[in-house]
Amino acid sequence: MAKSVYSLLLNDEVISCVDLLARQNGLSRSNMVEKILASAVRYETPEIRAQSVFGEIEKLLSGGSTMRFIDQPSQYMASIVSAINYRYNPAIKYSVELFPNSDHLGQLKVTLRTQNPILINLMSDFYSLYSALEKNYYNAHATHIFDGVRFTRLFNFPNKTVSTKLLAQEITDYVKEFDELLNLFFSNLSSPAYAYRVVEQRFLTLKKERLVI
Repeated sequence: MAKSVYSLLLNDEVISCVDLLARQNGLSRSNMVEKILASAVRYETPEIRAQSVFGEIEKLLSGGSTMRFIDQPSQYMASIVSAINYRYNPAIKYSVELFPNSDHLGQLKVTLRTQNPILINLMSDFYSLYSALEKNYYNAHATHIFDGVRFTRLFNFPNKTVSTKLLAQEITDYVKEFDELLNLFFSNLSSPAYAYRVVEQRFLTLKKERLVI
């Protein structure tokens, strides 16, 4: 979304009120003015859309989910924390970022803080399996990046217009399903061949008629 500089003649008391609101919301004066104007004309800016999406995600995860929503300082990013069913139940973080101006909707970054080489190799195996399943059965154009530490999946825009609520539902389901498949993989490591097979079967069930992102 392009932005331009505008000169406005405003009452000093009005600006004082705007500045107060800006401080309370952690925004700059310009961003606060834009938010007020967008609300007045009922226009959804990328910032407002991102905040609405994350607000919906937080509500969706508050209903008895084992996953924990964590708000971030950035208005375009939020994180979800879960645990892996493996020995000491290491924590795993899913960082969801929505891009304000991009050819992609956003991205999911999966991070596991560990120095355990066995666990790192197992995560690498799962990432490879998951990426192949997505390419074959869900989104042939999906972009996956693994740098040895962090796994990134770029989100595509849906092929149809969706509401903020539905978009939040789809992103939440995507993260929850990823987490479910990851834990299913780790729960069946006694037989790697079976783990691969059961993850594939569950993937097909979960992604049936799912909106592609």
